[in-house]
Amino acid sequence: MSEYILTENLYLGATPGGVYYAIQADSPEPGRNFLHQLLQEPETPLFDVDIACKLSKLGKRRALEFVHWLQEAGLVAGLEQRERAPEASLETILPALLKALSDEGKAVLAESRGLYLGSAGYTHEAAEELAALSANLATVYSRHQELLSGNLGYQQQAWGLVDASGNSAVGFWPVHIGQNRFTLIIGGVPQLNQPAFKELIWALEIRYGNTVMESI
Repeated sequence: MSEYILTENLYLGATPGGVYYAIQADSPEPGRNFLHQLLQEPETPLFDVDIACKLSKLGKRRALEFVHWLQEAGLVAGLEQRERAPEASLETILPALLKALSDEGKAVLAESRGLYLGSAGYTHEAAEELAALSANLATVYSRHQELLSGNLGYQQQAWGLVDASGNSAVGFWPVHIGQNRFTLIIGGVPQLNQPAFKELIWALEIRYGNTVMESI
């Protein structure tokens, strides 16, 4: 698609790469804000000028140019078929989605206080301990953010337990949804470039995108 999505008469959807870009940090940014808004729609909208303006908060011409830039960057794509956010409850869909995100079938979704919302491949006790560890790592990052992202210029916020070859045995990936922070804990090699990752984040956006989570 070398032209604007508008000319293709397609549905507008976020790519897995776009989803990752949206949730990896909580700093306001036009592209990130656009993607968060898109992922709070219950289904992929049929693209037109009004949708471009609504999601980008820009005038017609600039909105179309902005969406074209997002498309060229691989963050959004035109879809021939409409997609819908997962309709089942988050608790129901989490185990299968989490399992798909690891080559070992092992993953945990934790919230900011160190409690886990769902897991796959780990025992209850291991999931609890990994979730608690994720909260500690988030605190460490917050304390040293000025050094890591400022002085050293590291934009990544994920942590990993790696072997001598640099391969991760378990990784901790921040997920920022609205004012809420989660951690995706993945054992083995992460498998994020796939529909399951998008479905997971989409479900979280629908449930928590406009709320502050106070309790499980």
